[in-house]
Amino acid sequence: MITLDEWKTNKEKWQDKDLALMASDDGWKKRSQKNDITIWQQSFPDDKNDLFKWRLPKVAANHHEVFDVFINKMIDYHHYWTSEYTGGYLVKEIDENTQIIYQQFNPNKPFISKRDLLYIQWSRIVDKKTIQTCFRSIIWDEIPVPNGYERIDWWGGHLFEANPDDSSQLVFIDRENQGGFFPYFMMNLVMPQYLIYQYENIISFFEKGGTNAHQKLPAAQNSALKIKYQ
Repeated sequence: MITLDEWKTNKEKWQDKDLALMASDDGWKKRSQKNDITIWQQSFPDDKNDLFKWRLPKVAANHHEVFDVFINKMIDYHHYWTSEYTGGYLVKEIDENTQIIYQQFNPNKPFISKRDLLYIQWSRIVDKKTIQTCFRSIIWDEIPVPNGYERIDWWGGHLFEANPDDSSQLVFIDRENQGGFFPYFMMNLVMPQYLIYQYENIISFFEKGGTNAHQKLPAAQNSALKIKYQ
């Protein structure tokens, strides 16, 4: 996890690193494929949990619309592709391209604790056809880990790319240290299957009309979380 000062010092360097990882297959090992969804995997020395990458070559929405869902409306619609998601809220807007977000998850499985996630996201326009967003778990003293939860240490990135037919491509990188007693080797083993499940639901979400055809998570659920930590 990073501090806000570390983010200020390293944000451009991290953007460039994430963009290179998402734009090139160098250093990646192909791990799994289902239909046109491919999962790649790569190890880094700072964490035994591996980084994963995937690309959806066609999402049935413009890349600006897909960006809007994943960056501005994630707390409202995340439950459609992550079943254990239970709510979240905007913690702080740093500027028009940078926000701190809080989310909670309940796996509802024996011996697995609830999880929460506190992260900073920042975006930039790469070119007229591509938008990039980076994600890093952040330390924020005002929001401690609730009793009964483990805090996820997350490194993520998205590329939102335009296709000629006004559909879009979507590229993710995703590394999740679940904390607690969840073993890294198990995470590395199950991530490809879990990610494919997520991506199939993302495709379905946009094919079925995106935000116009789906319900937001009840506002009371998100607002209750926010009140709890104010």
